[in-house]
Amino acid sequence: MKVHDISDTSERVIVNLKKMGFRNIQLIGRYIYSGARQQLDTHVHPGVMEICYCDKGQQVYEVGTQNFLIKGGDVFVTFPDEPHSTADHPEEKGILYWLQIALPSECEYFLGYNGQDARSITDALLNLPARHFKGNSDLKRMLRLLMTLLNQPSKGLNRLRIYNILTSFLLSIINSSRESNKKVRANDRVKSVQNFITSHLDESLSISVLANQQNLSESHFKSWFKREVGITPMDYVLRQKIEKAKQLISERPFTTMTAVAYQLNFSSSQHFSSVFKKYTGMTPVTYKKISLAT
Repeated sequence: MKVHDISDTSERVIVNLKKMGFRNIQLIGRYIYSGARQQLDTHVHPGVMEICYCDKGQQVYEVGTQNFLIKGGDVFVTFPDEPHSTADHPEEKGILYWLQIALPSECEYFLGYNGQDARSITDALLNLPARHFKGNSDLKRMLRLLMTLLNQPSKGLNRLRIYNILTSFLLSIINSSRESNKKVRANDRVKSVQNFITSHLDESLSISVLANQQNLSESHFKSWFKREVGITPMDYVLRQKIEKAKQLISERPFTTMTAVAYQLNFSSSQHFSSVFKKYTGMTPVTYKKISLAT
């Protein structure tokens, strides 16, 4: 079983707080991907909780036999020693932050707090009622500020600011998880749009068409959809078209890529191939070869 990767790349920044002398918070990371990347294999963080915040885009995570679709504004938590991965999904395009926290079973010190105060925070984190929930509007601001402050010397008042932001961030996570658990509800309007898109993937699904379906202005529809779903309407449409394309390629091994492209209303096979690679990290032809080999 793999452990967590703490290496930087050109698209991924990781700050090792443990090396900077922070006792409980081990690292904070952020990736900004312009396209799909290789899937994340099953791995664990020994004794460490990981809190992910999806700023833009979406990502699938797998814990045990359950898959979770994380969208813009969502929080996703894995608990210490819990194997997780992105299953057979690539790491998708978007912006995602993650924070790793060492949480011993009996914690007498945490972020400057001692005794019962320390245990109150760690117990609340280890007993979050929901692992996947919508975060509040302050989480993104706090994460961005943390990344800025951690690029400065971590001493004196700056170190106190970092501890203060970390504490506020974790308290917000605890509160958001609890509120989410109280207010689990289905959004019929979102489901209506999603069902409409799924049943019309062979058509040209413009913003105008989708907005009319909901009797909303185009500007109102775009802002509403992005707020509720976490990605833009057209980003969602293209993702669904590519998922349908994958299904068609797998089920019809002798079909051509041009036929798939036109069935899903792409303007050309070249455009289809470009979009397919953007969302899966491979061309349709490569995907077909892999599909036929499995």
